[in-house]
Amino acid sequence: MPRREIEPPHLTKGTTMISRRFAVLIVFSTIVLPTARIDAQPGESKARPTLYYIPHTHWEGAVFKTREGYLEMGLPNILKALRLLKTYPDYKFTLDQVAYIKPFLERYPEEEAAFRRFIAEGRLGIVGGMDVMPDNVKPGGELFVRQVQYGKQYCREKLGVDVTVGWFLDTFGHHPQMPQLLNLAGYKSFWFCRGVPHNRLPSEFHWQGIDGTEIPAFWLPGFYGLFYGPPRQLPEFAKFFRQRFDSLNGHAQGAERAGLAGVDVSEPEGYVPPLIEQFNRLAESPFTIRCAVPKDFEAVVARRRGAQVISGDFNPIFQGTYSSRIELKQWTRNLEGLLLNAEKLSALAEWLGVPPDHEMIWRAWEPVLVNDMHDLASGVMTDLVYEDTVRGYEFSKRLADEMIETRWDSIAARIDTRGEGVPIVVFNPLGWPRTDIAEVEIGFAEPGVNDLNLVDADGKTAPVQLLHADRDSDGGLKRVRIIFLARDVPALGYSAYRALPLRIAADRSEAAGGDPLNNIIENEHYRVSFNLATGEMTGLFDKSGQWEALAGSANVVSREQDKGDLCELYRGLDAGSAPPGPDRRNSATNTPGRMERFAAGRCSRSSPFRTRSPMEVLQPESGSTRVCAGSRSRRSS
Repeated sequence: MPRREIEPPHLTKGTTMISRRFAVLIVFSTIVLPTARIDAQPGESKARPTLYYIPHTHWEGAVFKTREGYLEMGLPNILKALRLLKTYPDYKFTLDQVAYIKPFLERYPEEEAAFRRFIAEGRLGIVGGMDVMPDNVKPGGELFVRQVQYGKQYCREKLGVDVTVGWFLDTFGHHPQMPQLLNLAGYKSFWFCRGVPHNRLPSEFHWQGIDGTEIPAFWLPGFYGLFYGPPRQLPEFAKFFRQRFDSLNGHAQGAERAGLAGVDVSEPEGYVPPLIEQFNRLAESPFTIRCAVPKDFEAVVARRRGAQVISGDFNPIFQGTYSSRIELKQWTRNLEGLLLNAEKLSALAEWLGVPPDHEMIWRAWEPVLVNDMHDLASGVMTDLVYEDTVRGYEFSKRLADEMIETRWDSIAARIDTRGEGVPIVVFNPLGWPRTDIAEVEIGFAEPGVNDLNLVDADGKTAPVQLLHADRDSDGGLKRVRIIFLARDVPALGYSAYRALPLRIAADRSEAAGGDPLNNIIENEHYRVSFNLATGEMTGLFDKSGQWEALAGSANVVSREQDKGDLCELYRGLDAGSAPPGPDRRNSATNTPGRMERFAAGRCSRSSPFRTRSPMEVLQPESGSTRVCAGSRSRRSS
């Protein structure tokens, strides 16, 4: 097969590309595509090609309305689609997202039989096969896997269909491991709109992932509503369809082509089926309109030979969304870890004979899956929707915390902790041995406890630090929070320690490694030096590699003007949605308030800057605001 690589975005005349600072450089070549309509492929009609007209509705999980608000708006559209399917034998319709379909069948159970019948007949296409149309760039991989598990399981068990059409029409960019993930999940196609580097991409090709996996890809150059909203009179209707059909010239890889008809939470157009019949009867019609679902067109493309192979990713797009409402990204990451721990503890508890509660696990995952929807994960929503989104996260966290506590209690009850002092068991939820900091709160009821000693399972003393202590009037410990280094805790296993009460305070005068007089601290891995007057980190020496990591001061605070909360203005092709210029690494948008950047190195001599206290405004010596290249941004509350 001919092989093509995606060319880098933003390659315009006179633009100088700045080399990326990565260990591996990927060189992309330019795609050169024909501009004339391609001749019919074998199996396609040469006399009168077919437009595969795909009515659908793109349900918005929550952006300007809450989840429930969009359900109230969108569920009647499914009723309208079923009415058209019952009225017109040749009509077909496409639905996505379990979070849209499931509430419909729960609220209109009388329609379930017809719903399932139309699916079995191939007239109601179910695509996506996930709870929502997710963001597949910013959230973690485990969350993507749960989208597939939750959505596909529902579609198989409730609807009797294994969804194989990957449906990412509105998702903000796509990373290059998607072909592999989709293939492993049983998908046979990838439909998308956003993230392409230029307008010359073919609409049908094979997308090759970083591992070499290929998946048939269907790009929609006119977006997913190209054929939505035609005029209601036949002459204007025919002109509308001819113009849009011809607009796909130069993209379509055969005489036949697909055209989607649907926009966000759009109502199916009941006046269109009769007009399609009239259009097809016209002798001068240059093509036939066939109402279809995505699989119909996929079967046509599968018969073609010599599909182009394109590798790389479809990014970047709307880069401001990487930091918009950053708290939501933090919620997602934290809950992904909590729910994974709950799953692992549940599996171990089940192995030990505790009855599982799979329903509760999925109940905890579902709000997180909904909040993984591309708009929500990107932080592009109103304040009302933001608050509703946070409430969903809070609900999931309560369930996750409860599962972790109950499952761990059931496991810990089977561990022999008999012996002197307070037993402490450290569990490692990872799949490999781990040495890490552990923190725990313990209490003493007996009087006269002035300190404690920590020992491991072999009776060896382990270094421990008292973070906080509540004491009686006589100075004895009541409650204390300690921190210590738990070494070599087995994978999916535990290590036991004991906190032994002491009547006499232990000698904790041993200083940390380093040279405190010269503001240096160190351990077996690193040696770090500071300027205490400014807070700068002046040195970071890696002992394992014997190299100094910093070329200049780090942890230097700079300030720049905040450009607002939401992503950049939409553009159909985000080959160029980022701000113009040869180097955009320092451009960012963020939440209202103060935007801070922490420089990884020193600015150039031409524009040095000073550090500042939290309330000072930084003024570079040159008199203009400057942020060093290569810095990383974070939001300050």
